[in-house]
Amino acid sequence: MSVPTKPARSADSGLPLGAALPALPDYMQACSGRAYVEADAVNVLLFTSMHCVHCIDLLPHIQTMAENYPDFSFRLFSTGDEEDHRSMSEYFKWEFPVYSMDQSDMEAYFAITFMPFMMLADRAKTVVAKGVIYNADDFDRWI
Repeated sequence: MSVPTKPARSADSGLPLGAALPALPDYMQACSGRAYVEADAVNVLLFTSMHCVHCIDLLPHIQTMAENYPDFSFRLFSTGDEEDHRSMSEYFKWEFPVYSMDQSDMEAYFAITFMPFMMLADRAKTVVAKGVIYNADDFDRWI
């Protein structure tokens, strides 16, 4: 019997390239009435923890990323609560949805074990790029 282990390298984190994005329970998708992925759009899923200094450092860069790629649909998954997300969205002037998700759910649904992490899904909702990112330049390199 094999014992499941976490990926040892950040490159092993996240769904495999070519994998379909998973369906999420309705309670996880509730965010201003917007689905967690936008139909017929390139979706950027960002994963952060409120207890990760690198994740906090990424937050000011997300608006730049969204402005540089206006045709992409950005979604942020964070371990924060609704008040945290409302404050961040107002402060950074984000117009994309922010979803609350426990780290255990990030791992269960998206195989995320390193953060801050990004997955890019094409219009067919297939993962085409993924990786740890720390700023807008890192994001540009993945794109």
